[in-house]
Amino acid sequence: MHEVSETRPVLVTGATGRIGKVVVADLLERGYSVRATTSKPAALGLPQAHERLDWRQFDFMVDDGWDELVQDCCAVIHLAAELGKMERMQRVNVDATRELAKACERQRVPVLCYVSTVSVYGSGLQRAIDEASPVLTVEQDIRSQYWALDYVRMYGRTKLAGELALKQIANRTRYVIVRPAVVVDIGQMIGIRDWNPFKRLLAAHRHAHHVFVRDVSDVLIWFVEQELAGTGWGSQVEIYNIAEDDCPDPRHRDFMRKAFSISHDRRYISLPVPGFADWLHDFLRFRTLPLRNPLWRMRFSNQRLKMAGYRFRYGMVNAQRLALAALRADSERIH
Repeated sequence: MHEVSETRPVLVTGATGRIGKVVVADLLERGYSVRATTSKPAALGLPQAHERLDWRQFDFMVDDGWDELVQDCCAVIHLAAELGKMERMQRVNVDATRELAKACERQRVPVLCYVSTVSVYGSGLQRAIDEASPVLTVEQDIRSQYWALDYVRMYGRTKLAGELALKQIANRTRYVIVRPAVVVDIGQMIGIRDWNPFKRLLAAHRHAHHVFVRDVSDVLIWFVEQELAGTGWGSQVEIYNIAEDDCPDPRHRDFMRKAFSISHDRRYISLPVPGFADWLHDFLRFRTLPLRNPLWRMRFSNQRLKMAGYRFRYGMVNAQRLALAALRADSERIH
């Protein structure tokens, strides 16, 4: 592990989110000081009185004290994003990202890690996706590019616009853009039993594209450490997928089978439904001919991340073990 020599804090935006909570806790555990932002007055689920944790209430919709926010920071991990409300996405995902990067340049912050998404690829023409694959059109919403609901397409487009803003601004600060697949924690893995019956039936055969939240946190901190140690990447802006599509047992059905054997919860029972039924459902839902691949058919490469020297610290095999162990403990407690 990199020896912490920086006394300046790491700024973590969106620190109360699913990934942010883990990133903050991991940074503190490794000896870093953390400046954490939230738009909420209380940050639940995180250490409240840590001597190296400085909470800043900051609303990306209205606040503009960007220089003060990043001042004296050794790095920024930018997680804050709007995922659901379309009217907020341009401001939070694009404009605020641009202003944050400008402040980093003015304040000479060495590195900014921006968490984007594999949604920027839309529904690929090819199944195999790497960082050089075609992405969505930012300037307009082209429905045929992405088999998804309106807000999901806009989320992908605005996160991509955030990436482009960083490329335009990049000067002194170094930028690493990561595009995670479906980030899950233990509770979400177990929580497939709470899906509605139709969704469980239709989606059980799908490739889950899961990547463990602890691994996403570890990747982000690893990139920060590479730059602080002076062993960072070559160009000003680098892009990496964070995916583990090559893991064993990648389908929802694979986990459901193991979960049922432990819990005997019938919600984990999966009846075989052919992929064609899923295709037909998408066609009826989006009225788009199946010339592109829906998410469950796509495969996201992590080869570039491996070539950079990173290996997953936990991995989905271990994450599944942890989830099954938690499920077993719950079952034993109930019975």
